[in-house]
Amino acid sequence: MVLEFAVLGRLGAYRGGTGEAAGSRGEAVDLGTARQRAVLAALLVNTGSPVTVAQLIDRVWADRPPKRGADALYTYLSRLRRVLGDDAGIVRGGGGFVLTVEPCAVDLHRFHELLAEARRAADPATAAGCLERALAVWRGEPFAGLDTPWFNALRVALESEHHVAQLDLTDLRLCAGRHGEVLSTLCVRTAEHPLDERLAGQLMLALAQSGRTAEALEHYRTTRDHLREELGIDPGLPLRRLHEQILTGEVEPLWAPLGRWAVVRRRGVTGRRRGTRVAERRGERAERRRSVVQQRDAAADRRRPGE
Repeated sequence: MVLEFAVLGRLGAYRGGTGEAAGSRGEAVDLGTARQRAVLAALLVNTGSPVTVAQLIDRVWADRPPKRGADALYTYLSRLRRVLGDDAGIVRGGGGFVLTVEPCAVDLHRFHELLAEARRAADPATAAGCLERALAVWRGEPFAGLDTPWFNALRVALESEHHVAQLDLTDLRLCAGRHGEVLSTLCVRTAEHPLDERLAGQLMLALAQSGRTAEALEHYRTTRDHLREELGIDPGLPLRRLHEQILTGEVEPLWAPLGRWAVVRRRGVTGRRRGTRVAERRGERAERRRSVVQQRDAAADRRRPGE
């Protein structure tokens, strides 16, 4: 019977499911204690590749391992072998332990493969379909309930990938004239990421395409004010150019692909809430200003045709 694993949400293992679609999971497998689940999660990230004892201890216990950390680890591995049975093996190899399951049996690896398929797609519709399937794999916060520096850093990285995939899909929908489908979601997401210029541009474009020009211009002013207050910078050239296009009534998709449809990738930046003391914010503001400018320059380089 097929055994599938979920880490994009609460960690789980399921027998008899059908994969990606919501509600397709089979019977849940009891994975044991939180620490035992963490050992499994640490192996699932590197499915098919060895993870050393030292790496597993660091991922699961960080700087507070038990006195006999290796013995505790071996105990958890032995219990996991019994729980997983013949559907997924944990074997020694390559100087560590290997979880022998197909990558497609783990939602994390399905997500990454679907992103890769979107990048390889020959047309925007196929790419959008891949991105929709990739985002549908997510069920919640990655590795929910697992709290070590390694899991926390991985969680942040995955949430950033998820955010960029949402941006990419929205770009494709806007380019296809499907602004009505994304407008309500964009209103929510821009409130969550008020300093993300790409997201702000998407909302402005969706509003303009919906005939809500005044609201699009007002959102530009709001975004500009946030950037000035939080980072001490003005909007980048793409957002300023979109603002001018809305003013003249000649709107084109913001971050639209040049030549081939391939999606422009640009990470958003999330600002701190207002009310923090100025003295505490100066160093952070300078660092964030440099980061935004660097991202803006990198995105501009990637948008040059012929490269």
